[in-house]
Amino acid sequence: MKNLKENQGQNKAQITVSKIVRSFLVLSILSVASSTFGQTKEVEFDVYTNSPTNASQYLLGDDVAMRDCASVNCEKLTTLNIGTNVRLLAKSETAQTINGITSRFYKIKMGPQVGWIWGGLISQKTMVSQNNPEIKFVFGEAGVDYKGYKRFQIRAVKNGAEIDRIFVKSETLHHDLVHLMQKTDSTAVADVIGICENNSENCDVSTSKTFIVFKGNKLMQTNSLAALEHVRGDASDYVLSCEFDN
Repeated sequence: MKNLKENQGQNKAQITVSKIVRSFLVLSILSVASSTFGQTKEVEFDVYTNSPTNASQYLLGDDVAMRDCASVNCEKLTTLNIGTNVRLLAKSETAQTINGITSRFYKIKMGPQVGWIWGGLISQKTMVSQNNPEIKFVFGEAGVDYKGYKRFQIRAVKNGAEIDRIFVKSETLHHDLVHLMQKTDSTAVADVIGICENNSENCDVSTSKTFIVFKGNKLMQTNSLAALEHVRGDASDYVLSCEFDN
C-alpha cells in the first residue's frame, strides 16, 4: 500500500512538472511571436531646424487631426485633407504606436494656427503624376492586417481628395524602394510605380513580376509588360517582392 501511494505521488509530481514545462514553452513561444510581430520601426521625418527642404511633406491620411498638443488625447483644432503640404517644425520627445504604426507627433503651422499631427499620417514618399501634375501618389505604412502582417499603401490624390488606393503586404518594404518609372513617350496614358531598387539583388525577390499602374483614375496590379509599352525601364525596375490586396 505504501509503495502504491509513493508511486501515485511520484506520478502526480511528474504530471505537475510536465504541465509546468509545457506552460513555460507556450509562454516562450508567445513571447517570441509577440516580439516578432510587435517590433515596428519608427516612421520618422526631418524637421525644419535640421533640413528645411526635407521638412516639407504631404499628408497620407484624410481628415488628419491637427491638435493643440502632441497626443491623441489633446484637443482637435481642425482637420486637414489628404495631400495637404505641411512644414514640420518640431517633433515630440516620444513616439506613439497607433494601429501598428509607430511615429511621433510633429508640430506644424497652418495659417494662424499652430498644432501637432501624428507622423503615421504623413506621406513617406510623394510622387507627381507624369500625365497630370495635379495628381500625386502618396506612400506610407497602413498598419497590420488581421494576421499581423505589415501593410503599406499607395494613394492617388487630387485637390485634397483621394482618387484611388492600393495596399501592399510586405515585411521589408521601405520608401526608398518606391519610385515612379520615367516614361519616354508623351502619348503614354499610364503612370507606373516601381517598388524595387534598380539593383534587384537588394530586394526580397520572387519569381513573378508585378507592377502598379495608374490608368483611368485606378491603381491596378498587373503582371503584363504591355502596360509598360511607353515607359522606360528594365526588369530590375519591376515590383518583385510584394503581395497585394485591393
